[in-house]
Amino acid sequence: MKEITVLLTRYSDRISSFVYHVAGHGYTHASLGLGGGVYYSFNYRGFCEETLEKHRRRGVEQSLSCVLAVSDQAYQDIQARIETFQRRRTEYRYTRLGVVCCLLRIPFLWRRHYFCSQFVAEVLKQSAAFPLARRAQLYLPNHLCRELLASSQLVRLQRNPV
Repeated sequence: MKEITVLLTRYSDRISSFVYHVAGHGYTHASLGLGGGVYYSFNYRGFCEETLEKHRRRGVEQSLSCVLAVSDQAYQDIQARIETFQRRRTEYRYTRLGVVCCLLRIPFLWRRHYFCSQFVAEVLKQSAAFPLARRAQLYLPNHLCRELLASSQLVRLQRNPV
């Protein structure tokens, strides 16, 4: 068994504030870590690599680190998927429209366009690392949070690691 981390954060920028108020408060950004202090996600610039220090500099107001136990095969699948995103990072874009559709509960899929929690949910689902109840396009950070906290795969939880 290996461990992965889903890091949920709340920023104070415009998009985050909008999501925060419309989606029932809580977290506004999600990223996925394989260890080593680097997290992968999507932001308005596209696919990105993040660190706790980068989150601190960007003004994270609250955060939650959920460490999950996954099979060795699922870990390898996640690693391979992230490597593909890294190699092809210029082909991927962030989608605000996807966030709006998610808020409206419309599963909107646009090739090579992701928002943060959609990316995390898709990687978890496609690698069979974590069973998710709905399509990846319908996950906001708070939705992920609820399912992660209820999971038997949850190994450790740390509030405000950022």
